[in-house]
Amino acid sequence: MKNITINITVLLAFLIYSCGSSAQSEENQIAEDLSPQTFREKIKTLENGQVLDVRTPEEWADVGTIADAHKIDFFSENFDQQVSQLDKTKPVMVYCAAGGRSAKAMEKMKALGFTEVYNLSGGMGAWKEAGYVHQHCGVLNWPYSVITF
Repeated sequence: MKNITINITVLLAFLIYSCGSSAQSEENQIAEDLSPQTFREKIKTLENGQVLDVRTPEEWADVGTIADAHKIDFFSENFDQQVSQLDKTKPVMVYCAAGGRSAKAMEKMKALGFTEVYNLSGGMGAWKEAGYVHQHCGVLNWPYSVITF
């Protein structure tokens, strides 16, 4: 009987510790939607930030991308595996065409343990509407020049 009580106590202590540490890690995560203006400023000021474009290859070619963006198609079968290759401890600036896929990607990234993720509200459409530059990736314009902020 004494062994059962000790085992139950140890199990409860482990469960309480496990729940507490996962809640604490969520408290330390940052996941925010940003306007194009704020998104652009974050890109300029964050050290070691990573920019992630989660649109399709066709969208990258047709519309272009923000300079130096990692390109991982949200609809790819192995999206989680590919995005896990990014550094989870460095800020990630994620965007898509209109903000929906990137918001979903941001939630997935939180679940995968990324500590700091920012979503471009309105996506590339809002970025272009705000008048910000991007690099065109179409075949006819290859190689493209890198646009600085």
